Amino acid sequence: MDARIFAALCSTACLTAWTPGLAQTVAPNSTAVAAPAEEQAEAGDIVVTANKREERLKDVPISVSVVSGDQLTRQNVNEVADLTRSAPALNTAGPFGALSIRGIGSVSFSRSSEGSVGVVVDNVALAGTSTNPPLLFDVARVEVLEGPQGTLFGRNSSAGVLNIVTNAPDPTRLEVIAHTDIGTRDTYVGRGVVNLPIAGNAALRVAGSFAQAPRNQYNRFDDSWQRQRNYAGRARFLWEPTSDITINLIGDYSNADRRGGAPWSVFASTPGSRLTQRLTACGIALGTENQQGCINGGNRGWTESYGVSNQIDMRIGAHTLTWISAYRAVEGEVPAYDVDSVPVYRLNQTGPSDTHNFSQEFRLTSPSGGTLEYVAGLYYFDSEFDGSVQQLGPVATDVGVPFPLGQRLTTHAQTTSVAAFGQATVRLAPALRLILGGRYGNESVAARTGATLATGAFAPIGSLSPVRGKADDDYFSYRVGAQFDVTRDVMVYGTYTRGYKGPSLNDQASGPTIPVLVRPEIPKSGEVGIKASAFGGRMTASLAGFYTKVDDFQAQFFDPVAAAFIFGNAPSLTTKGVSFNLFGRPTRGLSFNLGAVYNDARYGDGYLVACAQQQTAAQGCVPQVIGGVARGAVDDAGGNRLVGTPKWKVTASGEYAADLSSTTQAYAQADMVYTSRINWDAAFNPILQNAPVALFGGRLGMRFASQRFGVAVFGRNLFDVYRPAVRFATPTAALQLDPRSYSQISGTDSRRVIGLSLDAKF
Repeated sequence: MDARIFAALCSTACLTAWTPGLAQTVAPNSTAVAAPAEEQAEAGDIVVTANKREERLKDVPISVSVVSGDQLTRQNVNEVADLTRSAPALNTAGPFGALSIRGIGSVSFSRSSEGSVGVVVDNVALAGTSTNPPLLFDVARVEVLEGPQGTLFGRNSSAGVLNIVTNAPDPTRLEVIAHTDIGTRDTYVGRGVVNLPIAGNAALRVAGSFAQAPRNQYNRFDDSWQRQRNYAGRARFLWEPTSDITINLIGDYSNADRRGGAPWSVFASTPGSRLTQRLTACGIALGTENQQGCINGGNRGWTESYGVSNQIDMRIGAHTLTWISAYRAVEGEVPAYDVDSVPVYRLNQTGPSDTHNFSQEFRLTSPSGGTLEYVAGLYYFDSEFDGSVQQLGPVATDVGVPFPLGQRLTTHAQTTSVAAFGQATVRLAPALRLILGGRYGNESVAARTGATLATGAFAPIGSLSPVRGKADDDYFSYRVGAQFDVTRDVMVYGTYTRGYKGPSLNDQASGPTIPVLVRPEIPKSGEVGIKASAFGGRMTASLAGFYTKVDDFQAQFFDPVAAAFIFGNAPSLTTKGVSFNLFGRPTRGLSFNLGAVYNDARYGDGYLVACAQQQTAAQGCVPQVIGGVARGAVDDAGGNRLVGTPKWKVTASGEYAADLSSTTQAYAQADMVYTSRINWDAAFNPILQNAPVALFGGRLGMRFASQRFGVAVFGRNLFDVYRPAVRFATPTAALQLDPRSYSQISGTDSRRVIGLSLDAKF
């Protein structure tokens, strides 16, 4: 066992043994008896923990989208990436799990970088493991916090945070829950939960999940569909040794296994090119809805993610002291990954990776309702990454170099973060409150990458120069604002936030023109909004206007001078717009969630990226002059829309249930997500776009025996409208004499799925 796990458990045991004499009453932010958001909404106000204390959603001066556990089920949301169907401000920034909020977010090949969207599960930031978060099962709610959240959450939260809250064990009842989905396109989902009371003050909740995603990428070479299977389990132990102490011990494990099919599908290529000839010979019919590929090198990979955490909440007088220790790890292997798109050996990529994180957080929370409410704390985080990637193959054969080329890059990266943080709400008058928050910390990141010639390679594809770098940065992020209660049910607010995302290193590319250091990303955001509740707090509406400017936005782009993908800084970007949310249970039997975002998100001037394939000078493709010499061609992306960000997005979900008898209920559910046009290239490129589209889903079902059993039929993408998850220029196409080729990856909603759901509860 890792020494850090042992240290965390020992320190937890020591603290537990020391604290019983401090007991007074149950901690107000204890998760011991916290009900899911849906149940709280029925009883009164919708409650969230966006400010690390339980508050009415209407009182939180942040734009927050809340997705309940019930909504996750009715929309067939199994993974974090699927949440883009439920939250209007949340989008994908590209493949490989990258997320964005209000357009801010990016994907990177750098092993020392973080995303811009923080993922927090039961108060533990996943950080470097956030691209492989646990499956969404047995979840009470997901809170999507929009805008920089650097004060309380820190680290990689410059765009916002996904705050995932799982269901807590219940010492008062024995419960067994089962759910299964069986659908077309080989779609299978199975979930089980056992809630086991151990004593009047202790309970154990064990949950497991299996999900097989709809088949979406077919390989004609070996007649296989890509199969993505996820297995996951979580055990959560709750114990209240005294009336003042609550202990939550959580362990989880998940395994994602991908095999078969093709990693992507070419949908456009140049007639007569070697690439086109090879695809045609394999029977590929190119077109904007193509989901077929033809590769001979295989497509296989697996990832294990696991962790343990312990949260202790103690009441000290009227205050609550919280201690959270956590250890997380992600281990993966890619034994086969054919990246040349054709059934001829040109280029394969393989390699293992291993990430281990340890975090420790202390925080003190004041009681609610006084003149001064505050949360203050200390945070420590340490992460280590070890991994390698090998690229090998006769990739340049078609251009006259018939020898295997390749290299192996081996990277070690370490990140350490320490911070002190606090946020206070000062009541200046019964209806007027002032918000002040700050976080002071240090980020230290170091990485080294060694490059060697791959076994069997005649020469490398890129530079074999080693990369070594270190960055150390002190920072201060803050939030100031005010909120005013117009009435008990109506609140207006305004905030200004300076966020922070730490420095990184360009650890996967080297060369004389490639900077090693990637500067910190600094968002500065203003937001004004109004929130209102009705029907006794069971329904909440919010309207917010926002403007965010990000200096030194961290982004991945292709450098034509270095002829390599590098991780660097775009000078700036801005997002500005309006968001609207309306959700709740206004009457018995009816629940809904409606959200809409208008977002004008654009890059600032001076962000030079590689020109799109065959982009002309009239379209902005101009030579890049360095030292008086033209070196490649670039497009200034200033004024272009951010990658992966629609101008308009609308999400809607609802259920209406009617009692047929005292024990039988019928229900109908429906959901919709609309996105306007999406660009997938920062340069001018009308081909790499998703057209505007609205996708619909629904469910019709019955609940029997006082809702102990249920059966339903469901549909996803009911009108079978094809929509790729992402589009990009085809790798290695130019080396196969194709100057203009594009590929796409199909997602879980790219085609229609019809299925049957079964539920049981004892």
